[in-house]
Amino acid sequence: MLTVRVMACVLSAAILLLPAAPIEKPVFETGVVAASNPSTAVFNGLPNIIATPSGKLIAAWSAWPTGPNPKLRIVTAQSADGGRTWSAPVTRIDNPGKTDADASFVLDGERILLLSTTVPEPGRIIRTETWLTASENDGESWSAPMLVRQPHKYTVGKVHVGHKLPDGRLAVGYSWDIFCEQDMAPRTEGEMDLKSGFMFSSDGGKSWRAGGDIYARPPKMTPYSTNGLDEPANVILDGGEVYALLRSGTTRLWEARSKDWGETWSEPLPSPLTGHNAPAALWRLRGTKDVIVVWDNSPRNRYPLAAALSGDGCHSWSRPKVIAASPGKQASYPSVAESAGGVVVAVWQQDLADRKGREI
Repeated sequence: MLTVRVMACVLSAAILLLPAAPIEKPVFETGVVAASNPSTAVFNGLPNIIATPSGKLIAAWSAWPTGPNPKLRIVTAQSADGGRTWSAPVTRIDNPGKTDADASFVLDGERILLLSTTVPEPGRIIRTETWLTASENDGESWSAPMLVRQPHKYTVGKVHVGHKLPDGRLAVGYSWDIFCEQDMAPRTEGEMDLKSGFMFSSDGGKSWRAGGDIYARPPKMTPYSTNGLDEPANVILDGGEVYALLRSGTTRLWEARSKDWGETWSEPLPSPLTGHNAPAALWRLRGTKDVIVVWDNSPRNRYPLAAALSGDGCHSWSRPKVIAASPGKQASYPSVAESAGGVVVAVWQQDLADRKGREI
């Protein structure tokens, strides 16, 4: 019997049981990874989660601390009980005067890499930096952050766990802006035009090169949504096929596939999943062909957050099960991992009722 408990974290958390025998209502456990707190961080968002080689969970996200000159920094917390309780957040990447966001893990054997998207000119869309810190001891200590080489001037969308490929390369999903590449600064996200794909490293994360691009520019449905395709969730299927699910400004998530590990991609097309201007998360359940997706199942809003399962290589999906209804309040940017005990933990960012704070 397949039992999957999805711990949803907003960095808030819910557990979804999906037994082989069909049931109408999933069972959830919910909790908070990082609360909105005026004395520490009011805003917490853009989470990523990974299971370490020992089986414990590490979550990373961007926190906006209180005090003088507040700015986004990347912090981590750990859980040794399948996501039910979490340690206090510890700062990992905090560049003075810069915005540090888009935390993204990659597991390189026993080594855990944590990447950022760092904006050196906060509030201006023109260029970014990628910073890296790593742990050699299961997340107990981390190296001093270092600036690494990225493939484009403005790379974003590194909000999903990366992969170690069979040839030893590391692969991380990312996006890059066409206008920034030409030294033209979009005023808002709504003016950006984004391509997506994998970036690869053959030197342990010190430098990254671009793979093939996933790009389409369908008419968008809202003025604030981005153009192109952004923030690619990705999963490796049987036979080494890579499946990507991408944020778009339409009423659907878009999808593409690669048979050469992301060097080239199929023509992107609308997926069966409804969604607008928000990323999804994908996870292949260990020892099976099944893939779970967590996403905002709405043609206009970043709620409700839902989960579904595919057993046919992401060609079709089960009926969605709502994890967080959250009407009128954003519940978005999910990330998914699986603990050693088979607990599937989904973390996301959750607006508070008064919209004056955000939790994980």
